[in-house]
Amino acid sequence: MIPKLFDIHCHLNLPDFANDWPAVLERTLAEGCWLINVGADLASSKLAVLQAETKEEGIWATVGFHPTAALDLTEANWNEVKKLAVNPKVVAIGECGLDYARMISNELRIKAKQKAIFEKHIKLALELDKPLMIHCRSTKDSMDAYEDAIAILNDYKKTAGDKLRGNFHFFAGDGGVGKQVLDMGFTLSFTGVITFANQYDEVIKNTPLDMILAETDAPFVAPVPYRGKRCEPLYVVEVVSRLAELKNLPAQKMAEISVQNAKRSFDI
Repeated sequence: MIPKLFDIHCHLNLPDFANDWPAVLERTLAEGCWLINVGADLASSKLAVLQAETKEEGIWATVGFHPTAALDLTEANWNEVKKLAVNPKVVAIGECGLDYARMISNELRIKAKQKAIFEKHIKLALELDKPLMIHCRSTKDSMDAYEDAIAILNDYKKTAGDKLRGNFHFFAGDGGVGKQVLDMGFTLSFTGVITFANQYDEVIKNTPLDMILAETDAPFVAPVPYRGKRCEPLYVVEVVSRLAELKNLPAQKMAEISVQNAKRSFDI
């Protein structure tokens, strides 16, 4: 089956969906929308895989530690994630990366630890030949987290080449950062934010069609017309619609392109 839509980053494994995720999944798949269920720590990674295993197709998982959760990472937890990562339902490593936006104190120590754990994810992705699902959030009025992440990735690119690949999810960088990400061969994905804010319009217009992906980051940032409600994977249709407007394409064509890109990017 070829889906009509593909939400490449959502979290049916979070408490927001604890009471009804099977129903949410059923209606998502019934509408021809596939999804990638993203792990952000050990517990959510385990659940992401379990949820993905309930269906033969239409739902996949990622496993890893969000950079803020990574600060409490233990070797035992990491070993468990490594075991999960070999599951064929796991199509990417992460979400992982750098998040400087929520730092309160001990900035240098936290940055150093985040970078070290990000590199663990990179090495695992290369070992298993799977893409990365990257989270980056910079300090206010800065691109520092993106700049550091790109520098780390480029160091590995020198030896790994095209084997090192992945997606910068919920892209919130500027045009210069976007170009650097694209030049590395990494894709960019956008959320419902683009339906009610215009600061990423030019980045989207300048992103090649074969390098752009759609996501919801559900349960967060519901797009117009669902703002203020719990976001669901099916709402990716609104993201695709806005991408189509910015790319001057029919919505159906943009949907087809985003599905093709998702399947290629995550070897589905």
